[in-house]
Amino acid sequence: MDKHMCVFAKQHTETRFVKIHAEKSPFLAEGLKIVVLPTLALIKNTKIDDYVVGFNELGGRDDYITEDLEERLARAQVIHYEGESSSHKPKSMTQARRSVRQSANSDSDSE
Repeated sequence: MDKHMCVFAKQHTETRFVKIHAEKSPFLAEGLKIVVLPTLALIKNTKIDDYVVGFNELGGRDDYITEDLEERLARAQVIHYEGESSSHKPKSMTQARRSVRQSANSDSDSE
């Protein structure tokens, strides 16, 4: 999570990113209602607007793609992101090649 957040902090200067160690800041973690690590508290206008808890929303693994988290933060409107959403990404090459190919030639090997 740190790696991705460092990238965002440099790219999205319109947003303030603050990192705390929940174990070392129990009062703040309790006030933000953080019980699962990692948790991103998404705060807008001094109020908690949303949470990203653990890695469940990011594929359930800690080696998720940075763009997945970036899309999630953009949906919560805490960063400005104009990239394509994952639902509009082009299909992978393996999916695109699953069509049946047929020759225009009428000769066939099976007679």
